[in-house]
Amino acid sequence: MQYPMKFLLSISIWLAAGASILNAQAMSGETFFNALVEVSGHAISGIMVIKNDVQDENRCRILFTTIAGPKLMDMHITRDDCEILYVTKKLRKKFILRLFQKDFALVSGLYLSDRNKDCAADSCSVKLSKKKSAHYLYDAQNRIVRAEYRGRGKPLFAAVYTYNNKDNPESIILQHYNFRMKITLTAINSTCTD
Repeated sequence: MQYPMKFLLSISIWLAAGASILNAQAMSGETFFNALVEVSGHAISGIMVIKNDVQDENRCRILFTTIAGPKLMDMHITRDDCEILYVTKKLRKKFILRLFQKDFALVSGLYLSDRNKDCAADSCSVKLSKKKSAHYLYDAQNRIVRAEYRGRGKPLFAAVYTYNNKDNPESIILQHYNFRMKITLTAINSTCTD
């Protein structure tokens, strides 16, 4: 299968642009990661770009592509839904798409835009429904260090953040608790800023 040169060129331009800073409230701009998705003994790796929507702060775009350039997944997500722009046949399952939507709504901070959030000095909790909630923990520099998505009081999955010396995310590890799925995101060129 051939991919248009324009698409491959745009991916290489995105990679040359570097990564942006993740602050305690949300990701701003475009953030580039090496991504490794492990599900029940199977693994897929590539590059993930998370881009917050400039016109709508409650929406972001997730692009997951292989190192060589072909897209695996491209979608807009909100805290409650996703709009699929492209998904490869192997990932085109409702369950997988819903997981990605929930995972990256949590990681990108989309739940923090809720007006009904309950924040303290080092944490924020957002009630999403009667049985589901999102929880964020902060460090002394007001950076997210852990985010959890809970159902019926039990953690369903968590994201653990590590940072470099300039407050950029060095890595984000998402771990699911009710089945074997782990997503490891490692920042590409994490010393660059916008």
